[in-house]
Amino acid sequence: MKRFSCIILLVLFVGHYVQAQEYEPVRLELPTRLDVKSYGYELLGENGLMLFYESNELDENNKRKWFFSKLDTNLTEQWVKLVALSEGMLIHKILSTKERLIVLFIKNSGKKQEPIAYEIVSFHMLTEKFSLMGGDFPAQSEINALAAQKDKLLVGINLADNLADLLLFDLSKGSLKTLDVLAEGQYIIQEIAVMQSDERFGVFVKRLENKRVEADVFLFFDLNGGLINRFEVVDEQHRYLASVGFFSQQGELGAIGTYEREKNKPTAIKNAQETIGREAAGMFFLQLEPNGQSNIKYHPFASLPNIDIALASEDLMRLRQQQSRGKAKLEETDIAFQFYKPQLISKDSLFIFSAEAFRPRYRVESRIDYDFYGRPIPYTYTIFEGYQFFNTLLVSFDRSGEVNWLNTFQLRDLITYELDRHVFVSLLENDVLAAAYHEGVLHSKLISLDGELIGEPARTNLDMRFSNDRLLEENFGRLIYWYGNYFIVTANQKISNSRLVGDNPRSVFFLQKIAFE
Repeated sequence: MKRFSCIILLVLFVGHYVQAQEYEPVRLELPTRLDVKSYGYELLGENGLMLFYESNELDENNKRKWFFSKLDTNLTEQWVKLVALSEGMLIHKILSTKERLIVLFIKNSGKKQEPIAYEIVSFHMLTEKFSLMGGDFPAQSEINALAAQKDKLLVGINLADNLADLLLFDLSKGSLKTLDVLAEGQYIIQEIAVMQSDERFGVFVKRLENKRVEADVFLFFDLNGGLINRFEVVDEQHRYLASVGFFSQQGELGAIGTYEREKNKPTAIKNAQETIGREAAGMFFLQLEPNGQSNIKYHPFASLPNIDIALASEDLMRLRQQQSRGKAKLEETDIAFQFYKPQLISKDSLFIFSAEAFRPRYRVESRIDYDFYGRPIPYTYTIFEGYQFFNTLLVSFDRSGEVNWLNTFQLRDLITYELDRHVFVSLLENDVLAAAYHEGVLHSKLISLDGELIGEPARTNLDMRFSNDRLLEENFGRLIYWYGNYFIVTANQKISNSRLVGDNPRSVFFLQKIAFE
């Protein structure tokens, strides 16, 4: 069965009296605090990767020095270049196209009436030159979504009073223009995606009236900001569409995503603006036709095949208890999930929607206090322990919007204080690969395009830098596809090694190259 394996380098040590050989993984370690993301990075395919970080130095203009380091595919540094940014800038989003690496930095003072400063660092792949442009977003802006194609960057910002702007940056010219399609009316921007096959941007927004969501609007723009199509979807049951993934095949436009529980009245603005904590009750498949018509199909989770394998253990136990008492049938059960940033994969007539399910986790503690007379006063309180990611749903659709199959990729004991994507899902030749890295172990699962499991789920321990290294603690672990059959693993780790005289234990940020064979 295919599984992950480490790429090994041969290191040769030559001394006066000894000559020894040692094998080391292709791994780069940099010192850092365990609880801080000190380094930004972006993978550039076979061109290697870019690593960047903020220094402690200021230039003569009191600009903060940021260092950008280009690494090859063996994680060997090729060069380092300096980019000076305004003091206080923080990484907001990292994007890349075939032409450019794009990093959006913002500085938010936290004061409502002050604009939000931004700077965009752009690196041209062919010329290997950096460019910088900056400005201000309006006060109280929420940079909600952005995407890039070629030399164009489209940024969606939600403003006060339920207004919204779409900003199109031309990074080759250093210019900016506002797309006026949202100039009249009230909107909330939800998603922006790129559609590589026909070079367009897809934008998903909510149209509001009288502080209620009236319609879901899908907009498609060319790379110059010209509006190609506009579609409005109105549901009589006021189901709230979310977690949208766009597709474009053979001239057909569409979207697949989730919808919330059905409402008796339209969704309020406050609910529409929430991004965490909303529960999805099912999935939708939307086909958009050139004449402006739309066809949509809704699939409640309870109607999906094998949905019980996707439930958290406590939910499944509760369902089984209800069924044993004759109080619930699966198809009549109200099943809901909280998802973080689902993704959509398409190939030929097949669409695969994947989403990581999580839930906030709390614990209850009790304490006893005493009043002035020494009488005990018991009280309880809850403590947030983090977000528990417990499963990943993989749902396959055909071109007509019917569900082919459902499978899952389980995450065990993954609790984090930061919402992030952990599972990589992609088509690998004619199979679907789901994989993740967590606390020194690579987890992977292969599924056929018919939804059948290929072999057994695999667990592979990640080789450390030295043979006596022992992992003590880890944060921010991620597995990312690089190129070919190669992947990168990154994390902050605290490592002990009894054979090292100094720097023990050590806290590092590491990048490590691995292969799936």
